[in-house]
Amino acid sequence: MMTHEEFDSIAALNAVGATTAEEARALNAHVADCADCRRARDEYAEAASMLARDLAPVAPPNDVRERVIDSVNEGETADVIDIGARRMNPWWLATAATLFLALWGWREVGIRVAREHVTNQQSEIKTLNEERALLQQQKEKLSLEMQALGSAGTKTIALSGQQAAPSASARVFLVPEHRRAIVFFSNLPENPKDKSYQLWIIRADQPKPQSAGVFDASHGSATITIENLPVETEIKALAVTLEPRGGVEQPTSTNFVVLGKT
Repeated sequence: MMTHEEFDSIAALNAVGATTAEEARALNAHVADCADCRRARDEYAEAASMLARDLAPVAPPNDVRERVIDSVNEGETADVIDIGARRMNPWWLATAATLFLALWGWREVGIRVAREHVTNQQSEIKTLNEERALLQQQKEKLSLEMQALGSAGTKTIALSGQQAAPSASARVFLVPEHRRAIVFFSNLPENPKDKSYQLWIIRADQPKPQSAGVFDASHGSATITIENLPVETEIKALAVTLEPRGGVEQPTSTNFVVLGKT
């Protein structure tokens, strides 16, 4: 039982007329039920026609005509080379081999181009899916922000710039019923690449600040959403410090960027 790769090779040979009768029959029987191999056979045939149109005429050896006539007159076959089940004139064998290699290379290039096209499409689909996911996150975030701004029970807290950034400020929209707060920052200095801004909750029931998340400032602005606020206890203040990239467990200094009591 021949494989698709073997039928592919036979299809290339068939396009240049170099198959045996048995191979041609096997190929025709196979392509009747195999769309891929049928497509390969048709593509090889089309390419062979294109190659033949582009080839410059090549004169056969000088003695071909005399040898053919002599063979017919003598009832003999022309000088042939036996390769497996194939019997071919050496001159035609060289031509067929050249066409076969050209077709094979054309086929391989086509497959490579198709694979690259598929790879590029998959990469584009992945990028689009990532962009779609990002837009969905931004939509959900915007929905939460609008909910915070429009809720009847929303409380507003102002944070002011400290010595590290006097012109900075922030507005906190606190929604106690959802234990959520949205903080909008303005006029923040852009943080260095090796640093992150970190928001802290200063609670009445704990001696140490509690981290509420890290963020970056872009063009002086930033927004951060705080979930699961400890509303059952008193929040004394909110503060921001500049910390090593990714944040820390506790503030490394009391040099606050913005600070506000609740």
